Amino acid sequence: MTFSIVARLGEAYGVAVASKFLAVGAVVPGARIGVGAVATQSWARVAYIPELLARLEAGEPADSALESVTAMDPGGATRQVGVVGRESVATFTGDECIPWCGGVARSSDDGESAYAIQGNILVGPEVVDEMERAWLASAGSTLPQRLLAALVAGDAAGGDSRGRQSAAIYAVEPGAGYDRSGVAADLRVDDHADPVTELSRLLDEWEMYFGRPEGVQPLEGELAAEVGRLLERLGHAPAAGEGAAGVEAALAAWAGEVNYEARLAPGGIDRRVLQALRETAGAPPS
Repeated sequence: MTFSIVARLGEAYGVAVASKFLAVGAVVPGARIGVGAVATQSWARVAYIPELLARLEAGEPADSALESVTAMDPGGATRQVGVVGRESVATFTGDECIPWCGGVARSSDDGESAYAIQGNILVGPEVVDEMERAWLASAGSTLPQRLLAALVAGDAAGGDSRGRQSAAIYAVEPGAGYDRSGVAADLRVDDHADPVTELSRLLDEWEMYFGRPEGVQPLEGELAAEVGRLLERLGHAPAAGEGAAGVEAALAAWAGEVNYEARLAPGGIDRRVLQALRETAGAPPS
C-alpha cells in the first residue's frame, strides 16, 4: 500500500513516504537524532519504530535489529520495513506482502550516506528503481530535498497501484529547524488528490520559514537603500539617520511579522528573504 525511502546523509536521518492510505505520516515514519530512522509499512506495526530505534541506539546493526524484531513478531511475514543507522542500513519485505513488493538497501562508498527504498502494492519494480536513481542524482542537496526527489520519482513511475491519497516527510539533524531543535522537516499531506505535489509545495514553504540563511548579501550601499524603500512601502520605514543599522532593524521587524526570522543574518539579507520582500512590496524583478 506504500512506497518509502529511509536515509542518512551525514548526521541527518529521515523518511519520505506516500500511499493510497489516509494519513500515512501518522503510521510509517520515525527518526531520532544521532540514532537513525525507520519506516514501517504493509501491515504496519508502529511499535517497530521505538523498538528498532532503541536497538540502533544500543549499537546493534540495522540488519540484525530488523531480523530480531520481525522474527519475534507473529505477523512478521506481512510487514515491510526500512531501517538506517549510524553505520548500517537494511530493508525487509515479508513473504505475505502484496505484490509488487520489494526494496533495496545500500551505503555510499565513502560512508557519508545510506538509504533503504521499499514498497508494496506497487505498479512494479520500476518505482523502486526510479526512486533510487533520483536519490543518487540529487547528490549535493539537503536530506529533505533528496528524500522528496526520490518520492517524486516514485510517484511519477506509478507508485501505489491503487492510486494516491497521502504523503509525508520527517527528517532530523542537529541544529536544524525551528529554534534549531533538530527537526529538519516534519510535514504531512493526509488526504489529497495529488499528495506528493502538495508535499513538494509544503517543503518549499518549510525551508523558507525554518531554513538557515543562504546566499546572504551585505546590507549596504544600493542594496540597503533598495531594502529600505521596499520596507517603507510595507509600513516598516527604517529610522531616519541610522543608515544600514536602521534598515537592518526595520528588516527584522518585518521578518518577524511574516515569520521569516529564522532566515535573518546579521549585517546582511538572505537571498530568499530578499526575493520575498521584493515580491511582497511589488518591486519589479531584478
